[in-house]
Amino acid sequence: EGVAYNREHSFPQSWFGGSVLPMYSDLWIIYPTDSHVNGMRGNYPYGKVGTATFTSLNGTKLGNCVSPGYSGTCYEPIDGYKGDLARSQFYVASRYIGEDSSWPGGASTSKSQWLPWAAAQYMAWSNGDPVSWKERVRNAAIYEFQHNRNPFVDHPEYVNAIYDSTN
Repeated sequence: EGVAYNREHSFPQSWFGGSVLPMYSDLWIIYPTDSHVNGMRGNYPYGKVGTATFTSLNGTKLGNCVSPGYSGTCYEPIDGYKGDLARSQFYVASRYIGEDSSWPGGASTSKSQWLPWAAAQYMAWSNGDPVSWKERVRNAAIYEFQHNRNPFVDHPEYVNAIYDSTN
């Protein structure tokens, strides 16, 4: 907490097999973070925390998951980043489908695809934390460097069109 920062793979490296390119350096899943907080997250999935076993100075939490469909340990970011992280997660599912046959996956995924509980939670976060100016600027900057955009930032309505079965 405030001692150092590092880069966080919001889609943990262990879920795609480690230092595998292009995922390892894909800017859509890399965020600067506090090194201690990042260490606490480890490779736990994002979700809604019931009882926190750790709460960072900025309010991120680690603890038991109360997102319907998953009861393991999860990590809950602060409200101001929930939509950003959710749209990054949806990006992974659309960008890497078909390239994920060797991915081990994680507690919220089957390879690059979101399990129903995670898709529902991330959809709620994306809808509850709309695309911000900061996220649009980041999208443009990543495009300049990486030559691809996050379609869920440009068109947040795609989240519901793809993941909401009632849409």
